[in-house]
Amino acid sequence: MAGQHASGRKEAGAPQPEPALKRLLAAASSLVLAAVMLGCPWALPPPASANNVRLEDMESSEMREGLEAATSGQLLKAEVASVWSNLGNVHMSQGRAKQALDDYSHAVALAPYAPVPYLNRAIALEELGLQLEAQGRAEEAGARWLEALADCDSAIQRDSKEFAAWFNKGNVELRLLDYPSALSCFSTAADLAPGIAGYRLRAAQLLFQCGQPEVAVRTVKGVLRKNPTYAEAHTTLAAMLWSQGQVAAAEGQLEAALELGGRWRDADWVAANTRWPPLLTGALERLVVIGDAQPTA
Repeated sequence: MAGQHASGRKEAGAPQPEPALKRLLAAASSLVLAAVMLGCPWALPPPASANNVRLEDMESSEMREGLEAATSGQLLKAEVASVWSNLGNVHMSQGRAKQALDDYSHAVALAPYAPVPYLNRAIALEELGLQLEAQGRAEEAGARWLEALADCDSAIQRDSKEFAAWFNKGNVELRLLDYPSALSCFSTAADLAPGIAGYRLRAAQLLFQCGQPEVAVRTVKGVLRKNPTYAEAHTTLAAMLWSQGQVAAAEGQLEAALELGGRWRDADWVAANTRWPPLLTGALERLVVIGDAQPTA
């Protein structure tokens, strides 16, 4: 596979960069991946990672030279897919999604048999779609998301057990407002990677959106039994319980989330920093604004 990714596998036969440069190329994405593994939904999840970045590397001239090489075009003649994938991860961590898209496209061309380049490119395409949406260019944003969806499908065709591909396909389906498809994708990702609480939580949020609130509540409670300090899960449960008229229990869950940190009583902040579906966002807004008032039928 092209580069190292969330499940820890590597592309066979790929030449390895110099040690410090290799650590650099994956350093930025490793921090983002760690956030995703902890269930932070606002983080972009590039799958390449490295856990051996050392302080002496960050202070060394070799590391500085590696960063300059990675970002100044000195690697542009490389014909190894993993180099392009890692360079794309660096660009994504810098907020340069267009450059990352070009990098990942090179990786796809060099390793069309591998799922990871397609998955990486889908992440870049989703981000570009968000940028277009913010500019009021909804039709162009939708076109980018359809491209991202196709890349997720390509990754899944090459490895149907690639849980990150299923998760990111669910994210794209959310952008396209296809909630049943998003639920299916998140459920598959959670089944393939039961240790990632954020995947199961996302499935629960879509269960609520798709008219299964009782199952959604049970699912979130299950997540919290294993992850009692998961603030977003507490807030999710608060919104769900309020929608069922359990006001006191909802307030208790919201207070638990606030104690763990974050602006979870600020519905605008939640909307901006999570990927909640609209019914769940609406329930939280009413909980925050109306307080103890009973929800209407």
